[in-house]
Amino acid sequence: MRLPGGLWHDGRRHREVGFRPLTGAVELAVSEALQTAETLPEATTMILQAALAYIGNLAPETPWVDALCVGDRQFLSVCLAGRLGEDEVWFTVECTACGQRFDFPLRFSALPVKPAGPTYPFCETDLASGAYRWRTPNGADQKILARFAPDDTAVATLLQRCLVREDTDAQGADAADLVDGLTAAEIDCIEAAMEAQAPEVTGQVQATCTGCGRVNVIDIDPLFHLKRLLRDVNVDIHRIASTYHWSEAEILSLPRQRRLRYLELIDRARGMAV
Repeated sequence: MRLPGGLWHDGRRHREVGFRPLTGAVELAVSEALQTAETLPEATTMILQAALAYIGNLAPETPWVDALCVGDRQFLSVCLAGRLGEDEVWFTVECTACGQRFDFPLRFSALPVKPAGPTYPFCETDLASGAYRWRTPNGADQKILARFAPDDTAVATLLQRCLVREDTDAQGADAADLVDGLTAAEIDCIEAAMEAQAPEVTGQVQATCTGCGRVNVIDIDPLFHLKRLLRDVNVDIHRIASTYHWSEAEILSLPRQRRLRYLELIDRARGMAV
C-alpha cells in the first residue's frame, strides 16, 4: 500500500506501508488506545503503532508515526476501519431538515483521496520579509495543538513548528518573531500553500434523506467509526477459552476471521446459529 503523502526521512519520501495481520491482539490494542488516550491525535498514534507493520524501511515507532502528515494518518485510519469491518457499512443519521433518522451506506474504499502536491512535504511562500519554506503539518503538531483552544495562539504555534530553515525545523526566537509579524493575508497565503501540497482524505459525504429528500452533509470521523466496528475482544476471549480452554495469548494470536469462525461454531453447538 502506498501513502498519498509519505514519511519524509533522510531526504526522501517513504510511501510504502503495510498493516500487521488483523488478530485479536491488534484489535485489543486499538480498542485500548481509543479508551485510554487523552486526545484524538494521541489515540491515532497509538492505533497506528498497533496496526502497522512498517513505514518504508522503518518500524512504526512513535517518532515515525507522529511524523506522518495529517492526511496520511487520516488515510491509514480509514483503511483500518475498512479492514475491521465490511468495506461497505451502513450508518444512521438524523436529517438536518425534517429531523427524521435515515440510513445510508458508506464504502470506505470509495472515499476520495487528494494526493500530495509536487513539492510535498514542503511549500514556499514569498512574504514581505522574504521567501520562506514550510513543511506539511504532522501528527506531532496535532498532539500539541490538541491541548490548545482553536485561536490565534494555536495558529502561531503551528506556523512556528512548520517553518523550515535548511531542511530543519526553525522553532527558536527567529521563528517566533517572524510569525508574530505576519499579517492575516500572509497567514492565509501560507495556509493555502500548505493545503496545496498536503494530501487529504475526504472528511465529509453527502446522503439524501429518505423522508424529505434533503441532501445532508455528514462528517466522517474514522476514529468514531473504528469504535463502532471494534468487537469486544475480551468477550470473544472468554467464550473461546471457556469452550476450548486455550490461553489468552493463543486466542489473541488468531487471525480475526478464524476467531469469528470459532465463535460461529460455538454458537452452532449451542443451537444459537444455523
